[in-house]
Amino acid sequence: ATIAARNADVCLIPEMNISLPKLMAHIEEVMKRKKYAVIVVAEGCGDTIISSDAGTDAGGNKLLADVGIYLKDEITKHLKSRNMPVSIKYIDPTYMIRAVPANAFDSIYCSVLAQMAVHAAMAGYSGISVGKV
Repeated sequence: ATIAARNADVCLIPEMNISLPKLMAHIEEVMKRKKYAVIVVAEGCGDTIISSDAGTDAGGNKLLADVGIYLKDEITKHLKSRNMPVSIKYIDPTYMIRAVPANAFDSIYCSVLAQMAVHAAMAGYSGISVGKV
């Protein structure tokens, strides 16, 4: 989505190893050139930057460190050390996304996905995901 939108200067995803010094240098360069930067950070990318030993949740999934707050602090510290003005607007969309009430389209879409998943399972498929293409 960030590639399609074309307005993000940095997009960090869990599948990549992130060098914090290189990231800070890039953000500094973007800030010098544009006076602002849009940075999108996926929830799971913190494992390559900071280590988390928070255990697991009730479903057995690894609890992730809060990489957004960590990066906000690191970027602020880095830019201030370079005497660059910085004002970070940190937005965590977690609750905004989950707080929107479902509508009729959502209900129909979920029903279609469920039917497709059952159809795939009955056909013998496993290890797949279903979705609208």
